[in-house]
Amino acid sequence: MVGVLIEMKLRVLRHSIGGSRAAGMVLGGLAGLSLAIGTIVLAGLDGAAPPVAADLLAAVFAAWLFGWLLGPVYTGGGDESVRPEHFALLPVRPARLAVGLLGTAFVGVAPLISLVAFGALAVYAADFGVAGFTVALVAIPLQLVMVVALSRLMIGVLGVVVRSRPGAILAALVNASMNVLLNQSWVLVWAAIELDLLQYGLPARLSAVVRWLPSSWGMAAVAAAGRGDWPPAAAALLGLCAVIALALLAWSRLLVRRTTSKPLHRLPHGSATSGPVLDRLAGSGPVGAVVAKELRTWSRDLMRTHLLYFAIFFGLLYPLVPLLIGWRGMLPWAGALVVVMAAATSANVFGLDGTALWLNLVNPGTERAEVRGRQTAWLIRVAPVAVACTVAGTMFGGAGWTWPWALSILAALLGGGAGLIALVSVYLLVPVTEPHRRSGNPLEAGNIFGQVILMMLLVSLTALPAAGVAYLGDRLDLPVVSWLAVATGLGTGAVLAGWFGRLAHRRLAAAGPELLGRIRGGGTVTPGTRQAGLAVGVPGAKLPPGRQALVTFLWIFCWIPLFPQGLVPLYVILDGGPAKLWFLALHLPDPWRVVVAVAFTLVGLVMIYYGTVIPARHERAVRRGEIAVDGRDLAGAG
Repeated sequence: MVGVLIEMKLRVLRHSIGGSRAAGMVLGGLAGLSLAIGTIVLAGLDGAAPPVAADLLAAVFAAWLFGWLLGPVYTGGGDESVRPEHFALLPVRPARLAVGLLGTAFVGVAPLISLVAFGALAVYAADFGVAGFTVALVAIPLQLVMVVALSRLMIGVLGVVVRSRPGAILAALVNASMNVLLNQSWVLVWAAIELDLLQYGLPARLSAVVRWLPSSWGMAAVAAAGRGDWPPAAAALLGLCAVIALALLAWSRLLVRRTTSKPLHRLPHGSATSGPVLDRLAGSGPVGAVVAKELRTWSRDLMRTHLLYFAIFFGLLYPLVPLLIGWRGMLPWAGALVVVMAAATSANVFGLDGTALWLNLVNPGTERAEVRGRQTAWLIRVAPVAVACTVAGTMFGGAGWTWPWALSILAALLGGGAGLIALVSVYLLVPVTEPHRRSGNPLEAGNIFGQVILMMLLVSLTALPAAGVAYLGDRLDLPVVSWLAVATGLGTGAVLAGWFGRLAHRRLAAAGPELLGRIRGGGTVTPGTRQAGLAVGVPGAKLPPGRQALVTFLWIFCWIPLFPQGLVPLYVILDGGPAKLWFLALHLPDPWRVVVAVAFTLVGLVMIYYGTVIPARHERAVRRGEIAVDGRDLAGAG
């Protein structure tokens, strides 16, 4: 059965890998291979004492283990090209199905890269003689099978747990933590440099923890065999086998539950989605009815619940990581981070409803109430949390001058975000699986990566007028002007929310049928349909693989020069802080600090520009008939 399932997955991958998925796989594979080579280099490190080198290698192996455990949460449920639901009606024992699906998990780039990384165990065994090297050859495949089996178990747990509201919130916490660690990894690097881990190794308690994790049992077996102490070596290898067996047993039980149960959408009586307040709100008029409906949907839809709490957890955790190195400078911006991320993950608010959009189409004249109600409901959900985070963060991490900055930027972002979630949702709608057909996994939110990135940029730009007034007040040393920034933020926020909302409900009224067709067609509508001179949804207008890889690279890496090496150093320079950290511009003398920081910012903006322009030009060329959908140059061929 294992061979049959592996062949099924190979066929699925052969027909599904292409475009952005292929580009992402190549870029991810190169990044993973770099980390794997780094692991091998660390195992052969000569500059550290043997106990220190062993501690560091154990910590890296632990990182690979947690990467496999948390990877499915971070990537939206993991790669399930062959899903357990496909075999729900077949007379296959759960244990046999689990073994077969485990075999399919080894088909891919990630297991090969992990095998290369775990090859560092053989390098580590070079100091323990022939016996240690022989044990390492046995431990390497066992270690690979263990992490893959535990990853499958995590996917099984995820598939069951996230079918409830608490599970969706827990998945949001894990997902936000992973994103924060990836974005704030420079803090961990700086902390490692400050602690001089290459000389002193890990702290004693942390060293004990990583040594007891199953990821280090292969190292323990190698060391024991090198000393000729065979009982501990055998116990360590048998322990790896036991972990694999227990993971498969637990996974097989979860497969039964996953394929025989449905998502839990019911909420306890007296929850926040019921009660006289929402009932009175629903009876207050068309806008109030939409607000009540949206508030109930935000609490009952697992996907919306996950996305909202992801934004909240991201905004809370992101400023806390720099506290590891004693820097509180990001705390005042916790509320702003919550708003930016909440707007970015809410920009597909109409797409998440699926074909329920037809209810608006058969009730002409309700478009304005629909848009205004959704904007109001989003503000009710996000604003209280954002305000609380801003006030608390500024109290504990800010100074007197930061209050007008934090409050004005927050006000501008709230208004701009409320306007943009409606505008982007109707102009750049992303089709999502119908709510009643979803698997229960709230992480399957559709291909919204580009939409999220665009929203983060657009929402951030709405704060520029308020930030400009606050900066002017600081430069002139006039507190009155600084506090005028708050009024500026409130004014620009109100104007943008009203203006973008008006554009959104006019677009919804004019192009509602096309949007519904896009939802029903999974991103395509009848060819040739045009609105305001633009084709709506050109079927199959995909970039060639080379250009798609370039666009993916631009979108993934544009944030490194834009924020960590551009905008953040500029903020530190203007603030006059002494910290240099890993920001290149701060290590240069004046006036090159500002020049380099501005240059990095421009590089990031140029990458975003071309990441947006290349697909747009390709789509226009397809519409004009200059190139075919598959990328062939028709003009040249003619």
